[in-house]
Amino acid sequence: MSTGERAVPSRIRRPHRRVWLLLPVLAAIAGIAFGVDQAFLSGPARLPWPPEPCVVDGVEARCGSFGVPENRAEPDGRTIRLHVVVLPALSKPVRTDAVAFLAGGPGDAATELAATRSEQLATLNVRHDILLVDQRGTGRSKPDHVDARQYGTRMAVDDLDAVRAALGYRRLDVIGSSYGATAAQVYATLHPSSVRTLVLVAGTALDVPIFDRWAVNAQRALDQLADACSSQPDCRAAFPAWKRRFGELVQAWNAHPVHGMTGDELASVVHAMLQDMEKAVSIPLVVSRAAAGDYGPLDHAGPGDLNPRLGLMTSIWCNEPWVGLDATGGWGTQFDSYATAQIAAFRRQCDSASTRAEPRSLWTLPTASAVPVIAFVGGADPQDPVGNLSGLKEHFPDSRTVVFPRIGHDFNIGGCVDEIMADFADRGTTHGVDTTRCDGAVSVPPFPLDG
Repeated sequence: MSTGERAVPSRIRRPHRRVWLLLPVLAAIAGIAFGVDQAFLSGPARLPWPPEPCVVDGVEARCGSFGVPENRAEPDGRTIRLHVVVLPALSKPVRTDAVAFLAGGPGDAATELAATRSEQLATLNVRHDILLVDQRGTGRSKPDHVDARQYGTRMAVDDLDAVRAALGYRRLDVIGSSYGATAAQVYATLHPSSVRTLVLVAGTALDVPIFDRWAVNAQRALDQLADACSSQPDCRAAFPAWKRRFGELVQAWNAHPVHGMTGDELASVVHAMLQDMEKAVSIPLVVSRAAAGDYGPLDHAGPGDLNPRLGLMTSIWCNEPWVGLDATGGWGTQFDSYATAQIAAFRRQCDSASTRAEPRSLWTLPTASAVPVIAFVGGADPQDPVGNLSGLKEHFPDSRTVVFPRIGHDFNIGGCVDEIMADFADRGTTHGVDTTRCDGAVSVPPFPLDG
């Protein structure tokens, strides 16, 4: 998620100003450290903890390395380190509930975008600490010679709760983006008493396998784009029947690759472009030019996502039901063969992955949770559209869904999202939250007619 730039209180290299802001939290550590669940303790290893003053990408923060057992069933076994960054609240009094941001991927490291989060969550950061933890297996929480079976979402959210307890936060306001929204739901399921509020950004409900809807959701986003082009006379005149030509190119290039590319690879490029509204508007141009034998716009469109490189996160992709790698077509869309190829590519990597049992009960939304939830959804998201959150209200009675028209999977709509989240965190409920703050904030770029 990117919520744009805004004027924020400066936190750039003022070393002494930031040191005292976390003192209330650090003072609480001594009082609760010995009450932490023994399964979460780091054992005898001496690690840099609690977090100490640091500067991350020019932003004043506190950094630390927290030790947890790699395998919680063996608390006396190997200890791994989690890289932790805290952006202390900018003003007093500091709220006791920190804001934890869970990154996407899976595989993204939360701390690597500390400066971005400092700006995007500026309103939240006025009275709340922002907690960033590199999930085990990502960023600076990536040890050597791992037991890959211990690198999953369940283990990661237990890590997060261990960090929460060690820092003295009673509860967390959890924000999860994309895969982070999945991890956030698992956290709320396993540690409900630790969650004060839950924000899902471009996410899918825990019990909805994404690949089972991959092709259908992509087609829905493409259809919306085609309707938008048709509604503009210049686009309609410049690119007649471009959507039909896209389907024809996929079939033709799968039979005989063109420009070193199969039809499925072309579809993967289009799918990647649909994620970002700024890029999606170029799809009619890219497709029309490619159909005419001009591959310049296609070359500039960026890579697709047909051949994923999963690394340590293979353990998550290959073992957890939310992925949906058992999905089979056909879905009756122009993305059918691409989706089938994408699933096959994941399965090939999974053939050599470590396997572990995943309790199916975990991957089911609670019958009725008291945790309040706000979900932000891109109206044209080809991956995690609003349909992937149907029934949210049934499982979370205190929940609201905010849909931004024409937005894809990647958000860039200004500080109004931060303001909504801050209001939500302050209230601790969706009741009374003004979710219309972002109305009119979406600026849709024009369809390029040449390039």
